[in-house]
Amino acid sequence: MKIQWLGHSSFALEEAGKTILIDPFLSGNPAYPADLKIEERPIDAIVLTHGHGDHIGEAAELAKKNNATVFGIYEIVSYLEGVGVQKLEPMNTGGSVLFGDSIKVTLVNALHSASLIEEGGRALYMGVACGAVITGPTCTLYHAGDTDVFSDMALIQRIWRPDVGLLPIGDRFTMNPDTAALACNEFLDLKAVIPMHFDTFPLLTGKPDAFARQVRRGEVRILKPGEVTEFAR
Repeated sequence: MKIQWLGHSSFALEEAGKTILIDPFLSGNPAYPADLKIEERPIDAIVLTHGHGDHIGEAAELAKKNNATVFGIYEIVSYLEGVGVQKLEPMNTGGSVLFGDSIKVTLVNALHSASLIEEGGRALYMGVACGAVITGPTCTLYHAGDTDVFSDMALIQRIWRPDVGLLPIGDRFTMNPDTAALACNEFLDLKAVIPMHFDTFPLLTGKPDAFARQVRRGEVRILKPGEVTEFAR
């Protein structure tokens, strides 16, 4: 599996001949390297962890342009259907959906809020926040979404056995470096972990070096936006 960080919580995956975007927040993302031009690549699927604007991002536009399948909580895909997205896989926590012959998408718990702020400040309910487990032939990846640490991460590890974790460390809205490291050391047993959701905006103060110093289980891979890493079990 090729894993490319697009800044914030956005990633592009290549697995089993498919390109999958997770939380494609691009145009409003100051960490996204514009010269990557992910939006010009063929995209097969989009996985959304929750309904905040910095995670839904360009999901609707990219899905319509590429006829891509969008996986997400029921309320999110219902909203996207209303704006013209056609290929949708409504889901909820604990459920899995097969994509193609060899990739499975599962939504798992996260501790966070989820709403889309409309013009005028009204909050549109977008279902619960989730994490996502993407299981492919070469790797099982756990994108934690925006979340605090919680002890049932141990159940996610026990049931789905992810090899790689993408964990937020930015603080204020998610885990900080200390609690993300605790998640790795106490509840998860990842072979590799990639920190995310930091340095995008000044309010996100958590730093990857502080996280890496505390992780005792798993290799920490600190990526720069646009950088690609590969993993195979």
